[in-house]
Amino acid sequence: MSGTLLIAPAWLGRSGLWLLDAKGRRKPVEAEDVALSEELADRLEAWMDQFDAIYDEDDEARSRFPDAVQQLAWEAEGAAIAEAVKAELGPGWTVETDLASWREPGA
Repeated sequence: MSGTLLIAPAWLGRSGLWLLDAKGRRKPVEAEDVALSEELADRLEAWMDQFDAIYDEDDEARSRFPDAVQQLAWEAEGAAIAEAVKAELGPGWTVETDLASWREPGA
């Protein structure tokens, strides 16, 4: 298996992993769908749990990290996870990240 994998958070119950087709359309996938190790899958799940913890169910647009330091740490971990995914999947894969669009209205 090979292709383009996007790491991008999405609220509640998503893995944060998306396969991109040739037109850039996203298809949600789980870590086991792309054969990530259990260790890396657990790391990704912990990262997404941090994201889900800031969800404001009354007003999704108000969902934010408590401060810039925590948000930057979360973004740094997302970038580090992307590098680990690249290394694990190998050269047949392109791994991209989108760690900011969740903050944009309508994204």
